[in-house]
Amino acid sequence: MSDTHSEELILELARSLHASGSPAYELESQMEQVATALGRQATFFSTPTSLFVTFDDERYGTRMLRVYPSKTNLGRYAELFRLQQSIQDESVTVQDALAQLRSILAMPGGYVTSVQIASYGIVGACVALLVGGNNTVIISAGAIGLLVGAMVLGLSRLRFPSHLTNVIAGFTASAIACVVQSWVTTSNFELTALSALIVLVPGLHLTISINELATKNLASGSARFAGAMTTLLTLIFGVYMGYDFVAALHPIPDSVAPHTPSLIASVFVVIPIGLCLAVLFRTRYQDVPWLLFSTLIVYGALRLAGDNFSPFAAVWIASVVAGVTSRLLSNRLRLPAAVMLVPSLILLVPGTLGFTGLAQIMLREDLPSGLRLLTTMLMTSVAIVAGQLVTDVITPIRKMRTGTGRR
Repeated sequence: MSDTHSEELILELARSLHASGSPAYELESQMEQVATALGRQATFFSTPTSLFVTFDDERYGTRMLRVYPSKTNLGRYAELFRLQQSIQDESVTVQDALAQLRSILAMPGGYVTSVQIASYGIVGACVALLVGGNNTVIISAGAIGLLVGAMVLGLSRLRFPSHLTNVIAGFTASAIACVVQSWVTTSNFELTALSALIVLVPGLHLTISINELATKNLASGSARFAGAMTTLLTLIFGVYMGYDFVAALHPIPDSVAPHTPSLIASVFVVIPIGLCLAVLFRTRYQDVPWLLFSTLIVYGALRLAGDNFSPFAAVWIASVVAGVTSRLLSNRLRLPAAVMLVPSLILLVPGTLGFTGLAQIMLREDLPSGLRLLTTMLMTSVAIVAGQLVTDVITPIRKMRTGTGRR
């Protein structure tokens, strides 16, 4: 095997894992194992927008790869994980591994557009039920979610900047929700806008950033945290502009108070939420049942723990259950734990708290309530990360066998 081919494989595999949503603490560890299996010693340093690879051999030095944040692709990540295992098991040659990698990267980007748009709407309606919206909120959130999904997918194909897309989506969702509340019937525009935009709320990225900071990946964690907060601010700014636009035309009546949904209703909507998350995260068909299983287990743990413990403790317990379940299934099925873990954590991540907190500050000018919600958001993220750190102790990551290296 030539050094040139092994270097190309290492660089392209690292770039592909990054593009599929691998966090810094996983990417760096995995790629060091891959490099060792290929007979090369390399050090990796990952940030959300760049990837540095330093080969110990001074002839090759350091490579800097410019990478761009992209949507999580669990299907591609699972295929890359399988390829990574094959490399470390020495069951594939470097040339064959490069061919497989190119084939994986050439795979279709996900589900058909109509299914993705429908997923936005279904998630919006289901989340509206979970947060206690009335029938008007549920129907409005579902309809606006469809529009937001079509808008996001359409603008992404036109290569609109993501933050501009967030502003437009926030404005549209808020304006329509306010129109419904002002001229149609009693509603709650905050819950409607939140539910319709929930897929765009960066709660998962916020939690990953806290985890990266906790695992001493300070550069990546800080950059990802700043990116998540910027996304949240652009969404809220769009919501604020939509609200202000409608309020200038007609006074917006008071919102109806949310109510607590029944346990049966909550469990009923978790299944369609899980299916839609599988679509939005581009999960392979064969992995969808395991995704649904872990999602139901984690939601059940959250509800049961919530009846007996404080909210932060309940989130911590559910995070531990999510981590242990995904890790055990991963070891059993030879799948990346992220396939089960990421959709499960979506039910725990505090993006809604951050959205509501900033909305309280900007729309209601209620600084104390907004700061309290933002503080709760950060503490919830810490609880989730603490649960994942405990998971590493209970079920440590099983390192793949490292071969003797091939030249």
